[in-house]
Amino acid sequence: MRGASLFDSITQNDLIIAFFPCIYFSAMNQIAFSFGCTNYRKLSIKEKTDKILERSANREHFFRVCVKMISIAIQRGIRLIMENPWSEQTFLKANFVMPPSFVDMDRTKRGDVYKKPTAYWFVNCEPTHGQSFQRPKTQVKTIMSSRGSSKAGICSEERSLISPDYARNFICDFILGKEQERFGKQLSLF
Repeated sequence: MRGASLFDSITQNDLIIAFFPCIYFSAMNQIAFSFGCTNYRKLSIKEKTDKILERSANREHFFRVCVKMISIAIQRGIRLIMENPWSEQTFLKANFVMPPSFVDMDRTKRGDVYKKPTAYWFVNCEPTHGQSFQRPKTQVKTIMSSRGSSKAGICSEERSLISPDYARNFICDFILGKEQERFGKQLSLF
């Protein structure tokens, strides 16, 4: 007999959208597994070792939770969309249970201020094929030119956020399949 689960109250009519912490799965995370990491420059070897082992344990925890979530969604027929960065050699690119359903290579085309590839896994559902119409952005940022964060170290909150325009366009394009006629240029991923 199994114990109660968060998934017990979720039905096949529901939709889960999951955002896992990029600071553990991103390519930049690899830097934090080195004694030479800039964030550790003022720490002793013992403190650096503790930070690296803590980061490793956190990544393993989130990876296990992520794999379990995908597995439960598949087994129970629950609709799930999971998002995570997809630049360079991310941890999920090399070590995940399934490939992404698609990768949005340039989020600025859907209204985000960051030009960065983002992977999406659709479980028990398929992306729709709506079309965004997006106003041109006056400012576009690349991942490397964004400012860091003293809290996260590698991944700032600013870089992790999805702009309201991108969120609306993503939902309309890939979840609802809805065309938006009030904006300028037509976009399509497929």
